[in-house]
Amino acid sequence: MTTAPSLADSVPAANRWEVSAADHAARRAGPVWGTLDDWRVVEIDGPDALTFFHGQSTADIAAMTGTSWQLGGYCTAKGRLLAIYQAWRTDTGLALLMPAEVAAGLARRLGMFVLRAKATVRDAGERWQARFVLGPGAAAALAGEGLSAPVAPWQCGPVSGYAEARIARLPGGAECAERFLVVERAGQPVAAMDAIARRLPRAGGGLWHWSQIDAAVPDVFAATQEHFVPQAVNLEVLGGVSFRKGCYPGQEVVARSQYLGKLRRRLALVRAPAIGPGPDVFHDDKAEPVGYLVQAASVAGPDAPAGWDALIECPTQVTETGVLRVGAPDAPAAELRPLPYPIFDPTA
Repeated sequence: MTTAPSLADSVPAANRWEVSAADHAARRAGPVWGTLDDWRVVEIDGPDALTFFHGQSTADIAAMTGTSWQLGGYCTAKGRLLAIYQAWRTDTGLALLMPAEVAAGLARRLGMFVLRAKATVRDAGERWQARFVLGPGAAAALAGEGLSAPVAPWQCGPVSGYAEARIARLPGGAECAERFLVVERAGQPVAAMDAIARRLPRAGGGLWHWSQIDAAVPDVFAATQEHFVPQAVNLEVLGGVSFRKGCYPGQEVVARSQYLGKLRRRLALVRAPAIGPGPDVFHDDKAEPVGYLVQAASVAGPDAPAGWDALIECPTQVTETGVLRVGAPDAPAAELRPLPYPIFDPTA
């Protein structure tokens, strides 16, 4: 297995993935599939499920329909993200998909605030599984097995014959435009996905995390909890923050940052030959760290040496001049890559 170089023998794996050159070669050649074994589902069930979570989330949960695949965040009272989730409506409420290492804690925390609401919250990871299909021709591969995928990103649809299964389209990036997730009840796998699994190459889950980076869609892990306000990782640009809804934990901080012009930190996409073992981002003209690593994954191309793609959070001005280094002051220079979407003010 060929992996990208690092500056240390042991690079912490909490929000970093070493993806094999074979997996990258396979996704460039055509669609691949895999399982998200390190993600789990939190369920919120009951008559008040949507109303309850609407008052806890940065997103407009009340506006969700049966075809919504909603990105959103959950914050502390200080407006710092404890989790970023992808949600869809179920027959009995909501399901939230997120990294497994934050799921149980979020379920416990939400459960503390249910109070008189007719809703129950549980870590339901054992009841669901998620499989991805990505790469050129992914939509055609799904259609070839009778799975009708949504045309627009952040949309989902039912899977015929499976009451609670959903197929969702996620936004893509410059190198991986087609990305899909299928969520299924554990023990009730979608036969069409089993057929795809027999026909397409299988890739490790790290490739999905790399595709999130390529699409500049952030996630929050245990190592990055309480580090970012939503706008600092572009959550509002991606539709994960509503400024027209009522209160939620941290809402005053998030709104103040938006309306008082204090958005001086943003998500940036970079590529580097190697990264250091630490979480900080450095700039050659600054004595102290200027940013923080959101997530990183190794990448290797047919005509390029192995390296790393990363999402970092840092002040916007430090990306305009000078040299950024990820993980260590002596790491190789990181090259800024364009985001696959524009930065805009959704309140304008």
